[in-house]
Amino acid sequence: EWINYGDNLHSKILPPSLYEKYVLPEYQKRGDILHKSGKFLFSHWDGDVRELLPYARISALDGIEAITPLPQGDVTLEEVAAALGPDIFLVDGICSILFSETFPLTMLEDQARRVMELFEGHLVLGISDEFPSDGKLERIVRVGEMVEEFNSRHG
Repeated sequence: EWINYGDNLHSKILPPSLYEKYVLPEYQKRGDILHKSGKFLFSHWDGDVRELLPYARISALDGIEAITPLPQGDVTLEEVAAALGPDIFLVDGICSILFSETFPLTMLEDQARRVMELFEGHLVLGISDEFPSDGKLERIVRVGEMVEEFNSRHG
């Protein structure tokens, strides 16, 4: 069973000082209790999260949803991978604006490929954060094809 804390963390609204004071102790306390019951715990972090990433491994989270990479957010996929390490799942991972024709399809393909490579074995692939109003469904289909290709090579 998965438990999403239902929050929406962004470092411009919740800076590290407030995270340390109010959020981190609660995540740790709840993590101790809920992990004993076998629950998978995750939180929603999007927008600007670079300043919060150092807390990922000490927050008793099993996954973090919607971390939005560049060009939409303020972090690279490599920075996210380093912060999460091999044990924390990335839930989503492709920035939503790349589903718009404003950006070349190759940018979407490059990001989808890179997120699958970096987070293989600890990824629930999805759109970070919301599918844009001008997004193209064909781009979702293309990512689906890429997932099939990736899985066929990596079994």
